[in-house]
Amino acid sequence: MSRSVKQGQQHRWLVSYADYMTLLCAFFIMMYAIELIDNEEGDAIRQQIEYLFSAQSSSLPPVTDSPLTKGSGLLPLVADIRQVTQLIRDTDDIVVEGEQDWLTVSLNADLLFAPGETRVKDAALPLLQSIAEELRAWPYPINVQGHADDTPVRGEITNWEISALRAAAVVQNLTLYGVAPQRMAAMGLSHYHPAEPYNTEEARRQNRRVVIFMTQDDQSVPWSRPRQQQ
Repeated sequence: MSRSVKQGQQHRWLVSYADYMTLLCAFFIMMYAIELIDNEEGDAIRQQIEYLFSAQSSSLPPVTDSPLTKGSGLLPLVADIRQVTQLIRDTDDIVVEGEQDWLTVSLNADLLFAPGETRVKDAALPLLQSIAEELRAWPYPINVQGHADDTPVRGEITNWEISALRAAAVVQNLTLYGVAPQRMAAMGLSHYHPAEPYNTEEARRQNRRVVIFMTQDDQSVPWSRPRQQQ
């Protein structure tokens, strides 16, 4: 047996040692990442994992520290979301309305999406995260409605598809930030429910929107709308 072969066999343990050090490094990185997650985010992640691996997938995951004990319906949530949205300078792009049994958060589509796009802009993600942090502790169903203007769309995609895909994109991001996915429904309404009926550019801008609606009236109808929109 040659000398080089013998030396290779003598140092074969270095391969196992390198694998061990790689695993050890990955373990410490994982532990450091877990340390960066606060208690609230950790609870949301654990709830989602427990839900995914639970046999009772048809039921809602447990919700900790529910604010329902405050006894004033959704009004505390309405106030909290209004406070969150005050960080946006252009208040016309966000309209928060609600009573004890329902809440709507209307977000201008230009705030969330680039023209003609259905992927949420990176700059809008902190806003959706802040809204999700307020919504995720409440157990009620959420309906996310996408709206378009009446301008014909060039290409194969239609206003129906744009409104539906934008609503779905908001739902997906709310899910990533801890809102239980089984609580939500996404729907596209195209341009048939305008906020402003006038044929001006400003009216069209206001009609391009995504509306987050939550109600405690009937958990079996997550696609219903507030009374003033029916």
